[in-house]
Amino acid sequence: MSPGYIERWAAGQPVILFANPTAQSGKAADWIRHARALLDEAHIAHRFVPTEPEGRTIDRVTEVIDNEGVRAVIYMGGDGTFAEVAKGILASKHAASCAMGMLPTGTANDQGKSFGLESGPGALERNVAVIAAGATVGCDVGRLVVERDQKEIHRDMFFDSFSVGLGAASLATRNRDRERVGLIPGLGMLYRDQLVYAGAILQRLAESYIVDVKFDLEAVVDGKVYSFDNLLDVIIKNTQIFGGEWVFDPNIESDDGLFEMVPVTGRRDFGAKMLGSLRRSPVGVDDLSMLGFTHDKPVTGARFELDVRARPLPSAQCDGEELPAGDRYRIEVLPRALRLIVPREHVDPANVDASGRWQQA
Repeated sequence: MSPGYIERWAAGQPVILFANPTAQSGKAADWIRHARALLDEAHIAHRFVPTEPEGRTIDRVTEVIDNEGVRAVIYMGGDGTFAEVAKGILASKHAASCAMGMLPTGTANDQGKSFGLESGPGALERNVAVIAAGATVGCDVGRLVVERDQKEIHRDMFFDSFSVGLGAASLATRNRDRERVGLIPGLGMLYRDQLVYAGAILQRLAESYIVDVKFDLEAVVDGKVYSFDNLLDVIIKNTQIFGGEWVFDPNIESDDGLFEMVPVTGRRDFGAKMLGSLRRSPVGVDDLSMLGFTHDKPVTGARFELDVRARPLPSAQCDGEELPAGDRYRIEVLPRALRLIVPREHVDPANVDASGRWQQA
């Protein structure tokens, strides 16, 4: 395979592959070796750098960009690894001139799936070919501030989704159950990944019939006020895929400078969205609406202020990571702040510069 436009992004420096060799019960080490062999076959000069625990990968990514002149990096792993590598790029002094390749191997892989990339070792050959081609799009980024009792308690960035309510609570349950399952020999092979998350959602939904988990919300989106009573969940979405399998709005674009707010107003709305938005579902939300399963449509905007009214405060998450719960959340969209290497069919052919390099304005 001959080298593609990735060399122009690399700017004479080796591409850096970030991955965790201890992930997937050690299987990731074999996947990394396979990925490196494929990168060699594609004539992509590269180095491997292992991810580090407790968020230190972010600093390591920034370091190789600012101190070593690296301009192209690849993440290999799940959405958490994607987020850490992306945050490291954005924290650098050269974010605008860096490109990020994707080798998704996690559970949900929302970002990769949203751009037409499959996951796991069987998809590595095609995904490496995509990286070698070097076609890029801009990806919007969410800047998040969490407040509680009029005090700022947390700042973060997200690339796929942020949510408050049932989904975030299910994530916490999923994490707890995954730890417990891991203590029982053999069970982890049967009850894992999407199955664990589905089980957690069902647990939380069943609990909602016994314990009131609903909350009221006032949302200001680009200056317009929206009020919701008795919400089960509210999701702020950037890329198309949510939770690995759901598409709430097929018209979502990752580079339009806008996010979509998806309110979940009750169990019927929850059911309609979970069934009608499932990627492989034979019925859509419009079909379910004809049967009386009404649903609230997404609200689009670039700035969101969410005031939550509930005690105790509902759980929160961004990009699959638990967040400290707040009573106020502020979100600002940073348009096309991150540049991703994607399949060419996800790039507008009109966005090609004079040298033939694919890019998104």
